[in-house]
Amino acid sequence: MRTLSSYYFLYYLAMSVLMPYTSLYFSERGFSFTAVGLILSLWALVSVVAQPVMGLINDRLGNPKQIMLISSILAAVLGFGFNLMEGLAGIIILSLFFAWFQSSVGPVGDALSVEIASRDGFSFGNVRLFGALSYAIGTFTTGILYERFGYSHIFVYYLVISMFVCVTILFLPTTKVTRSRKMTLFGQMGEVVRNKPFMIFVVTSTLMMMSASINLNFLPLYFKEMGFNKSWIGSAFAIAAIIEVPMFWVATRLSKAIGRYPLLCLAAAIYGSQYLAMFLFSNVSLTLAVQLLNGVAFAFAAGTAVEVVQSYATEGTKATLQTVYAAVTWGLGGIVGNAVGGVVTDHLGAKFLYLILFCLCVAASVLFIVNRHHQPSINQELAG
Repeated sequence: MRTLSSYYFLYYLAMSVLMPYTSLYFSERGFSFTAVGLILSLWALVSVVAQPVMGLINDRLGNPKQIMLISSILAAVLGFGFNLMEGLAGIIILSLFFAWFQSSVGPVGDALSVEIASRDGFSFGNVRLFGALSYAIGTFTTGILYERFGYSHIFVYYLVISMFVCVTILFLPTTKVTRSRKMTLFGQMGEVVRNKPFMIFVVTSTLMMMSASINLNFLPLYFKEMGFNKSWIGSAFAIAAIIEVPMFWVATRLSKAIGRYPLLCLAAAIYGSQYLAMFLFSNVSLTLAVQLLNGVAFAFAAGTAVEVVQSYATEGTKATLQTVYAAVTWGLGGIVGNAVGGVVTDHLGAKFLYLILFCLCVAASVLFIVNRHHQPSINQELAG
């Protein structure tokens, strides 16, 4: 558990210096909001293909640590290349390779971690909260540093921290993997697609996680449009992340008390409340305050969703289901969301974008309740 906690701490520390600021990085290099949205959508498009493929490979080879290590190294090195590229064409070409490896580490790591947590008798949320803690520390610190020194070196910091992530991966525990020798890669994917409860869950989750992805990428542009001091951007992400730490602990208990689907319904409703407040009001203090809602909602959704996905998995599809879930919710959702978000921000403003996010979350909340009968019982999970 200690090594897993260290991995999540460092992995999300690396994410904290990079992901919240990519939109500003490209924007301040002279790209329009629409171009920024297209770049980020390309990252999401690549992840839609990369994550399931890497999950399938992982389930076939049974060596998640190796896949995580190779992907982490290549993502860090390729990310550094953005500093050397000039022009949109070069950025797009490099994005194809960077996004492939960068997007694969997280879901493969989650599949490994949930398996270890289940084997050793602790909750996934108990290790995932260390990621929330480091994300809070990282975003708060970098928000101040980037505003003072600029956003031009974010990929350098990502490279440095990723090297520590790679060292931690080497010491992660291993798990025994049961492989299906008779099943082809296409047969493996077919088994996933035929898992109707899982597919319904993925579609519903996409509405909620799409809104979270858009908020992650466009919150800095919202600050810029509203005329807020951009040094507060890091604080906004830090506020959301720091509340995640205790909320991951709360989520594990709420999940047992009310069930996973009702908890996800609550998460979508909380997300929606945040977005509605940001649409209705233009106040930096209120915007910072409602980031608490973002942190609560994410903690309720992230760990719970990973466990729901694992409950639908069979032997030989555990990493595949996790990567398919990530590819569709964050990947496909990010493609549509970031592309539309860029256009909406350019033509209607970032504020109106948050009204759209509110509507997405309302729809997700309703669908989680309607489809709650698809939640596997504890006995079914133990039998699986």
